[in-house]
Amino acid sequence: MNSTPAQPKPPVGAIAAGAVLGIVILLLWGLQLVTVASLGQSDAAGNGLAQAYAAIQMTVLWLLLMVLTILAGARGVAPRAAKIAALVIVPASGLVAALAADLLARPFASPFSWPIIIPALVPPLIVVWALFTLSAARLRAGTIRIVGGVLLAMIVAVCASIWPLSQMRKAVDDQEAARLQKYDADLARMAADAPLWQWTPFLETRDGTKQQKVLDNIRKLDQRQAQAEAMLDRGDFPLRYLAFFDLDPTPALCAKARALLGKQVGPLGLNSAKPQPYAAISDQVSGALAAMSWLIGYGCSCDAESKAWETMAKAYTDPSHDVHRLAELRDPKQLGRTARERPERFSMLNAQSHLRGWLRFVDEAGLQAQALAGARQVSSRTADAVEILRDKYDEESRWKLQRFLVRLDLEATQPLCMNALSELHAQFAKIYRPAPTDEPRPYSELLQRLGTSEQLPNLIWLARHGCDAGAELDDAIALVSAYQDSADRAKMLATLTSLRSAR
Repeated sequence: MNSTPAQPKPPVGAIAAGAVLGIVILLLWGLQLVTVASLGQSDAAGNGLAQAYAAIQMTVLWLLLMVLTILAGARGVAPRAAKIAALVIVPASGLVAALAADLLARPFASPFSWPIIIPALVPPLIVVWALFTLSAARLRAGTIRIVGGVLLAMIVAVCASIWPLSQMRKAVDDQEAARLQKYDADLARMAADAPLWQWTPFLETRDGTKQQKVLDNIRKLDQRQAQAEAMLDRGDFPLRYLAFFDLDPTPALCAKARALLGKQVGPLGLNSAKPQPYAAISDQVSGALAAMSWLIGYGCSCDAESKAWETMAKAYTDPSHDVHRLAELRDPKQLGRTARERPERFSMLNAQSHLRGWLRFVDEAGLQAQALAGARQVSSRTADAVEILRDKYDEESRWKLQRFLVRLDLEATQPLCMNALSELHAQFAKIYRPAPTDEPRPYSELLQRLGTSEQLPNLIWLARHGCDAGAELDDAIALVSAYQDSADRAKMLATLTSLRSAR
């Protein structure tokens, strides 16, 4: 009696191990797919970090795919040729996926986001091939050969798509290289005294160094103010650069810039109820916002214009934070704030300027005496000084205020005393104090550690003008006493002790 040949038994343990490994791979595949889909959509630092994460995830993912492929080759029933092919195709597909990720790092250039099909399709196809090879022991050899071969062919076909995709990117890069070559040649031919409108097209470059060179040339143009006003009248002035041309914020410039802002917002309004993405106008809004921020900072009110741009932008879907900033421009505190606190040139300061604005120029050659004289004329200088002392983010102004506190003719009000003394107390607490058993330290070292060497004179000034500085005087006396005796130290210690005794 003839007996039916026994069916080969599937390798149950290998199938179970392959299934578990496949689940882990697919979970990691999903995470990796999210990462590569977001490449190139942040700032430079964010993009670099995302590319690093994508590289790590791809490396781990393809290592696991290789382990699964080796398991399938060792325990599966695929033909020997198919197993050898898989051991070549899988690592090669990892290299292709890395090339696809490199293309995805610039998703706004052709072939855009199409390369994602490679990391999206290849890993699941490899998992399906491996699990099929492990579990197909009872299928006919012809079926195994056909199904396994089709799966491997699909992987190869998906990987092969990298060639046309790479050629599309190469065409874009070649075109960009030709454009940059022409840009450099045209820029080299520019005359130094060429009118402003001939320079502005060269600002449209992603090379910050070249853009800065163009801006430097523009700022040297003697007629840039009149030429800028002419461009504003014509409507071809690039508003986002209004703050970068070293222009004077004159009433004429203000009126012409506001008129252009009004002209540009009208055509951007939606004429239909069909939603439109905010990305379509984001560049225009950011440019208008930059222009209005500069104008308002120098006292040119743009309330009507900021409201018009805000209303227009809100009609688009998913507007950015720029919309909220447009509303903030109408805060009365913003009008003239730059002119008061951070003017670009010393000539822009006036009696209404903030103390911070005058201190901005105390270290400029030949301007210190004028800056301090102007600061002493500011009627709100004491209140401004208190504001500076409370602003923990403006370290530069606080440092300059400490250096020139005794020369600003301030009034020793309770808020000034409290904030100035608190600042001194914090600084004294950070200074190293030699212990009696330490090697003696010269008094000059203490002055160096204090940085500006003005803290002790400031404390003396505050104490002499009625501030309750008892605790700070104690701190200063202990600090000075910890350093080696000298004539200067003895003089300072006598002054501090005398002021403390008088309290």
